[in-house]
Formats: sequence, C-alpha cells, structure tokens
Amino acid sequence: MKNRLKELRMEKGLTQEELGNQLGLANNTISRYETGSNEPPKFETWQKIADFFHVPTEYLLGITNDRVTLITVNDLNPAEEDAYKRITTMLRDDYPKGSISKNKIGRLLADEVLWED
Repeated sequence: MKNRLKELRMEKGLTQEELGNQLGLANNTISRYETGSNEPPKFETWQKIADFFHVPTEYLLGITNDRVTLITVNDLNPAEEDAYKRITTMLRDDYPKGSISKNKIGRLLADEVLWED
C-alpha cells in the first residue's frame, strides 16, 4: 500500500523543498516519506500532512479512496460562518442533546437544493 504524499504534493504544484518548508520538515525527509524508504513517520506527522492537504489520514496513507475534503469554520466566508452559527445555535437551543441525529440532519442539508441555479 503506497501513500499519496507525492500525488498530493504535485497536485498543489509544490516541490519537496517547498512542502518541507510549509510543514517544518527537511525536503530529504519528504522524499523518503514519498518513497517509503524511511521509517514511517509518527501518526502525528501523518495527521499534520493530511491537515495541510485537507484530506483524511486514511486517504493520505492509501487505506481508502474516499477523499472527503475536511472543512473547518476557518474555511468559511463571513456569510457562511454566519449561517453556520445561526443553524448550530438554533439546533442547540431548540432541541435537547440526543433528541436529533446531527448526522442525519447534516446529510439531508448536504443533499438539499436550497437555491435554484
């Protein structure tokens, strides 16, 4: 099983040196991680790399082909952040903990067409 570090680095148009600088790692370390010729890094290092590329560690490590892009509040523009805060506040204030499934609601919202293009 081969990791996807080189593939992700190339997608971003980064050299090994540039990626190393971004992550605080030597470019020869990046090279060894890409080829697997080094002792595997600690999980914390894989997590740091996965976070940089906004992918799950399982995808980075080649365990899964599911490349769900991770999103945080920091990735939202001001209007999206406002909508997020309003929705989460309403759910928290109006529904007791455990009374609704956040996963079900989230999946429905993700699939819902709220506005016509």
